[in-house]
Amino acid sequence: MGGRRQEGDETKRLLLYAENRLQEPIVDWRRLRDRVWLIGTKTKKVIMKQYGSDTRLKRQMLLTSELRKSGFTQTCRFLEDDNDSPFQGKAFGFMAYIEEDPAGFTFGTEADIHAAFRLLKQYHEKTAHFPQAVKMEFPRFFQLRKWQARYRTFLENKEQIVRYLPETYFAAYERWAAEALNRLEKKQHLLHRPPYCITHGDVAHHNFLRAKNGELYLIDFDLARLAPAWTDDLQFCNRVLPAASWSLAALEKWGMLDGAPDRETFLEALLYPTDVLREWNRFVGSGKKEKEQYWPHLSLLSIGQFGERARFQKEVKRRLQA
Repeated sequence: MGGRRQEGDETKRLLLYAENRLQEPIVDWRRLRDRVWLIGTKTKKVIMKQYGSDTRLKRQMLLTSELRKSGFTQTCRFLEDDNDSPFQGKAFGFMAYIEEDPAGFTFGTEADIHAAFRLLKQYHEKTAHFPQAVKMEFPRFFQLRKWQARYRTFLENKEQIVRYLPETYFAAYERWAAEALNRLEKKQHLLHRPPYCITHGDVAHHNFLRAKNGELYLIDFDLARLAPAWTDDLQFCNRVLPAASWSLAALEKWGMLDGAPDRETFLEALLYPTDVLREWNRFVGSGKKEKEQYWPHLSLLSIGQFGERARFQKEVKRRLQA
């Protein structure tokens, strides 16, 4: 009873805060997903998003402001920040609402994949030329360190993972990850060398928004970091491989390997099964209900796609040996 009352009180406080911030009565209030709300007044619609700290909010506001100054308008626009959050350890950003195409956006067609990748490369080109003072506001990102930590966690979680994933599958993913890391650890000087831009860090399809007027937007820069642009390109390849029928030739034809430090290093990085390790580590840390909801997706990802992944591993290795 106390928990429900506390939740209701929190919502009331949020509503009062939003009304004060917008200086208008709220006529519509909808939770879109965790920490994101759609708010309507008589004159406008806005998105309110909760951030873990004021620093994170300010960083995104700086990024989107600089993007717009540079001529890149296909992103979110924050309202001016003139009120401090009354909630301890939380910050709330308010963004102009972009009416989304009802069909949404996925990497389901070659045309959509091309459109998203072009937009991503335009974003990279703009942020690469930001003033150094702006770039230095963003933490450095080291791809290899991230993957080493993910691999260690995957091994630590083995006992819990093999309750769901047959051990032969676990062994294959562990071997593929270890082989890729062994190759990449010899090339750290290539992986992290400049030039740098501000990478997006999470180029999943849900961070590309197609507006009702057909224009494509890049949104949600929670993981933006200072790093070589090709780290985003690599993640994009991993995201679209299922739609590309796990074809290396398709990635090459689409120009997605062109920004790599060198072709060999990019191919070696493609061998690392990053999505499988990431999702299993996340699964282990989830509650029972979340596990039940997420299992069909994870089963398809790691078991249903296993044959295609194995063939892709062989294709990449043949190319490296050529």
